[in-house]
Amino acid sequence: MTKNKKVIIIGGGLAGMSAGCHLQNNGFDTEIFEMHACSGGLCTSWKRKDYMIDGCIHFMMGVSPTDSSYQFWSDLIDMKSIDFIYHDAHCVVEDINKNRISFYSNVNQLENELLSKAPEDKKQIKKLIRLIKKFSKLNLPVDKPYELMNMKDKLKVAYLMMPYLYTLLKYVKISNKEFAAKFKNPNLKRAFETAFIGETPSFYSIMTMVWRHKKEMGYPKGGAVHISSLIEKKYKAAGGNIHFNSKTAKILVENNVVKGIELENGEKHYANLIVSAADGRSTVYDMLGGKFKDPNIIERYEGDIFETIDKTLYVSVGINKDFSDQPHKLHFELNKPIRIDPMTELNVLETTHFCDDPSSAPKGKSLLSLMPESKDWKYWVNLRKTDIQKYKQEKERIANEIIEALDNCYGNVKENIEMIDVATPATYIRYTNNWTGGQISWKATHKTFGKPTLWQINGLSNFYMTGQWAGISGGLSNVVMMGNHLTQIICKNEGLKFNR
Repeated sequence: MTKNKKVIIIGGGLAGMSAGCHLQNNGFDTEIFEMHACSGGLCTSWKRKDYMIDGCIHFMMGVSPTDSSYQFWSDLIDMKSIDFIYHDAHCVVEDINKNRISFYSNVNQLENELLSKAPEDKKQIKKLIRLIKKFSKLNLPVDKPYELMNMKDKLKVAYLMMPYLYTLLKYVKISNKEFAAKFKNPNLKRAFETAFIGETPSFYSIMTMVWRHKKEMGYPKGGAVHISSLIEKKYKAAGGNIHFNSKTAKILVENNVVKGIELENGEKHYANLIVSAADGRSTVYDMLGGKFKDPNIIERYEGDIFETIDKTLYVSVGINKDFSDQPHKLHFELNKPIRIDPMTELNVLETTHFCDDPSSAPKGKSLLSLMPESKDWKYWVNLRKTDIQKYKQEKERIANEIIEALDNCYGNVKENIEMIDVATPATYIRYTNNWTGGQISWKATHKTFGKPTLWQINGLSNFYMTGQWAGISGGLSNVVMMGNHLTQIICKNEGLKFNR
């Protein structure tokens, strides 16, 4: 082939821009078509009065050179220029009597805290600490996608995984709820299941504690919009071009070969290769008309193995009060439940303050964000379509009930409210087209562990996919890595040597 083949990328989120950067650096001419007015996709922030709401990042993984995924960030942005915040605790869980258990980031502090609160659970606590320390030594080689690994690469992975494989597979099958059931102390049992989502495999929670302990997980000052803008700058500097307010309606196919895209306004654009970094279901069932579905697609979207992540609202409150002396993330029980939608009633709220980031709020003030679960995402979509006034009233009602709960928890909140913002699943669908309006794609479960990435659809030529819907879960570092891996696959298929 000759260099400078043209590639169209659908979606200007982190996955699309990462792929764009690497493709540009490997001799391709790329254009990104993004439905929104700015880049970033789900990795975004928005301004409300004097407060900057981070609608995405609570933490980033791979922020330390000691982590193997660090290289994928450093390929795109100057990591040394970013000031990362490392929180003392993953979270704090408070019961109805104001008793708190802190899940400290440092493994030794964590051990002391849990033993002091639940000495009768010494055996299970020690097991947890041993697991964290064991997996602290694990650092997988992720330079290549699995699809391009030769026998030597696979043997290397097998050798590195040998000491961990049995334990890993065991705790992929044991959920956080099942792990917590081994605790005798009811407060610790409830706190663990609250801090780490009950149905999630405990292996993923153990790795979260590993990354916290090793400071390979942190929050970037400036938040999501800062990270997105840096990657956009890198992409444009590499010669890439982004078209905003350009939603793709159709992927053009002739004789099972993808030729281009058609936008909602009727414009058609052609390229040698098309990459969808957009919502997966829209890509397959709308843009491709549901005509191209191999067994992997059917398993994902029509089977019962893959489940979409639990949906939430995103409630942000600007308060004329300094919360920096409070836990960064606090789960607390409610005096009375809050009804979110016809399928969801909450007895616990999770609050996050951003006081460590001066860009989030004026000095002496605080931005608090909450993500109350909302199981009935269709309720919000339909309500906005059929009764916009009631839609607004329901958002206001929930915000007021949450503020009342915050006042009961922290005190002196209601009279200091300066800003309220409520985003629903309908909001996320409007701005990102993310199926079901969730912020992440698939639930991480033992059923999906080890499932292949959907880079391509069998029977469809010149077409690729990337991003969280193509993988087995979401996460910023994961989709950034996928942009690199996809480019390696494309280079191999086009007979080119891949350059970082």
